[in-house]
Amino acid sequence: MHARNPYRTPPDFLALAEAYPPLKPHIVLARNGPIIDFKNETAQRLLTEAILLRDFSLKVELPPGRLCPPVPNRLNYILWLEDVVATTTLALELSGDRAVRGLDVGTGASAIYPLLGCRTNPTWSFTATELDELSLRFARQNVEGNNLQQRISVLSAGPSGPILAMLKDSDVVYDFTMCNPPFYSSREEVLQSAEAKEFEPNAVCTGADVEMITPGGEAAFVGRMVEESLELRDKCRWFTSMLGKMSSLASIVHLLRSKQVDNYAISELVQGQTRRWVIAWSFGDVRLPDPISRLSHSGIQHIMPSRNTLHQPLPDAQPGTEVATLLKSVLDSLAGLSLRQVNIDGSSTEVEHLASAARNTWSRAARRKKQETMYVDEHGEAGPKLVCRVCYQEASDAGKSTRAGQLVFHWLRGRDRGLFESFASHIERKVIAAVSAK
Repeated sequence: MHARNPYRTPPDFLALAEAYPPLKPHIVLARNGPIIDFKNETAQRLLTEAILLRDFSLKVELPPGRLCPPVPNRLNYILWLEDVVATTTLALELSGDRAVRGLDVGTGASAIYPLLGCRTNPTWSFTATELDELSLRFARQNVEGNNLQQRISVLSAGPSGPILAMLKDSDVVYDFTMCNPPFYSSREEVLQSAEAKEFEPNAVCTGADVEMITPGGEAAFVGRMVEESLELRDKCRWFTSMLGKMSSLASIVHLLRSKQVDNYAISELVQGQTRRWVIAWSFGDVRLPDPISRLSHSGIQHIMPSRNTLHQPLPDAQPGTEVATLLKSVLDSLAGLSLRQVNIDGSSTEVEHLASAARNTWSRAARRKKQETMYVDEHGEAGPKLVCRVCYQEASDAGKSTRAGQLVFHWLRGRDRGLFESFASHIERKVIAAVSAK
């Protein structure tokens, strides 16, 4: 689960039932304490309603026969998008309290993503689309019942039109799209999947065919989104979607690479024994650091995006405070570098620097040039060629008298990976030289 997800610790079901009495009849006393009968559709639905009401002040009605979204998993997606938005805001030097706009494709009867997004982020708003008439009616009812109709627009999606049609006709740039696409390609595949499971599922499936089945399955659906995004490009900063199969993830990465889209990210959404993935891609120059864009699983490294975070080990020589001071001195000495101090999560004790460079001033080749053309983005506006977060991380080993430390570089903006790597290498050499001279 996401580090900020409060459900990393399972909820107290008895306390939850006290806060939402309709849940009480569905509490089961097990050997390890009270639990919910997840194989009971009504119990699942009431659990979701209880969590949303108690923890988010959201009153939601979920109709029988439609997907009942588990809150922890859906919140994982929202929290990851918060990280993506925060990185984009920092890289583009936008206001922290700016309006953020998202598109939820196939919002479902619960409209859970827009509701959670708006409840936890006061500057967010959504356009939500839905194909199924019953789900559309309940989604609108749930939005209006929580007085969020000014921030969430629920629109009917045509069965044969473009998936991202709302972006094409928009006058504003969306920050992200999100989607939980239909998983299967046919009813036969649904049945085959159930039969292939070695053990009984932990929870009953509550989805209708319209929510679970689409021609070609999820890979084809998200593939259509990729194709449409090639025309929309700057209408949205980050196109994203959830995926339920590793094979689908590999298929979408292959498609992106075939279209020369190298700016993409992969993350993981885990709840209990359920594992989902989320993929994002962009045509802009904002880059997502490795902690939110790459996974470490050895079996899928061949589909991972290139690293946007570099770690440069330093010799065990000076106390960390002195190395951090030397790093700041090296950065200050670099001509043409704009520098300011940042604290990403509000709690880190490490001093992080946001470095912006309009051009390369550190390499010998660049210094020999009399001038260099300033970077111009897709809107024709001048901007930095490189934006990078830099910090010194000290890792103490209780069993040793020396301290191992490293410089960490997060590439946040730019199109030239070589420029980012040369910048990191230059700063590393300068800091090591300064440490050695002490």
